[in-house]
Amino acid sequence: MLIAVLEDGPLRFSEIGERIPSIGDRMLAARLKDLECRGVIARSVDAGPPVRVSYTLTDVGRGYKDVANALSKWGKMILESGGPCPKTSGAEAKGASSKAARPRRDD
Repeated sequence: MLIAVLEDGPLRFSEIGERIPSIGDRMLAARLKDLECRGVIARSVDAGPPVRVSYTLTDVGRGYKDVANALSKWGKMILESGGPCPKTSGAEAKGASSKAARPRRDD
């Protein structure tokens, strides 16, 4: 989601935070630092005054769009190609997963 927010161009920390209200400042700072370290985003500092820091996608970061589009196309293909899925109750789904988790006995 952070990468998608930067898709339209450079943003300052506060602007990113406004667009992703569910992320706290510490988590946002950590994610930005990690993505910068990995070469996905670039951090630029305008000496000001006032000093302004902005973040933008690098070529590597912009490459995510191709991946996201491919996943979207794949998901649509799956949804359109299959018939209706049988409906299962929560209990049936839970029972199936608990049976699968049990070790098989060789009697």
